[in-house]
Amino acid sequence: MQKPDDRPIAISMGDPAGIGPEILLKALCSSERQAIAAIVFGDPGWLMRQARSLGLERRLENDDAIQWVKSCSVPTHLALACASAAGGQCAVASVLAAADSVIRGACRALVTAPLSKEAMHMAGYSYPGHTELLSDLVGQRPVRMMLEHAYLRTVLHSIHLSLRDAIDALCADKLMQTLRIADQALSRLLGRKPALLLAALNPHAGEAGAFGREEIELLSPCVAEAQAQGILIEGPLAADSVFARAWNNPQIDAVIALYHDQGLIPIKLLGMDLGVNITLGLPFVRTSPDHGTAFDIAGKGIAREASLLAALKAADHYSLKQAYEHGAEGASAVQS
Repeated sequence: MQKPDDRPIAISMGDPAGIGPEILLKALCSSERQAIAAIVFGDPGWLMRQARSLGLERRLENDDAIQWVKSCSVPTHLALACASAAGGQCAVASVLAAADSVIRGACRALVTAPLSKEAMHMAGYSYPGHTELLSDLVGQRPVRMMLEHAYLRTVLHSIHLSLRDAIDALCADKLMQTLRIADQALSRLLGRKPALLLAALNPHAGEAGAFGREEIELLSPCVAEAQAQGILIEGPLAADSVFARAWNNPQIDAVIALYHDQGLIPIKLLGMDLGVNITLGLPFVRTSPDHGTAFDIAGKGIAREASLLAALKAADHYSLKQAYEHGAEGASAVQS
């Protein structure tokens, strides 16, 4: 019998001025954590001061399943609830250190608390977010964002683009890459071939060309090619009903959405508290909560930890379910 993987999960603290530290500390103290071993990367002193203000310090100090690694120093004068270069620098440093621990094999999965894109840019980093940063870290592998909420998963073909740019960027090569990434990554996560649905671009899936020809000239040929390659996919299907179909059919594993809001609206409608962001295409499991830094409530002690806790449990579940390669070199590349 194969020995269970008892390596810890790496967690980055996120932007210290946002709700990341608060929800991280609350999640670690939750009974629902089920004693999942974790290594937290960030500023332990800063985190413990936050824990003290939340009344959680003693519980965390007595938890032998949690380790703390100093990967940055938060200035003592750092203001909460606003973006800053110092906060962005600490958030990125924590992500890089946590990801490195997974790549080296010391940890088996990565969970990232929210960072601020504005703060990250103020610190001199041009990445749109975690997903692009991690892709660059492992050799610019093509990756995609997947959002998961209970029985609904949606994979985003494009992420941080304007709607106009997302439509203009639609092409067969990139769409086929998305379909292959979704198929291969979900096969590893689920331990079987996934069943996928492709959302259409235009109203009523184009209505036989009356409302646009993308379904006829681009999407349908890509679906046919993917099916010929053994990918289990249907579509393109009208976007106003495809998510309900997936929600009501447990045999459907994910919907491929063509642009950011098409995929995120149904997930967030179900509730942001339990949504999990999973990066597909990395050589390791990476999850995060489906929300941002929430500067408007940072430091008030009222942030809910449910989404980060769900991300931690998803990282634990998926990294145990499948054997992952813990290094960028030697990982099987997703064919582009």
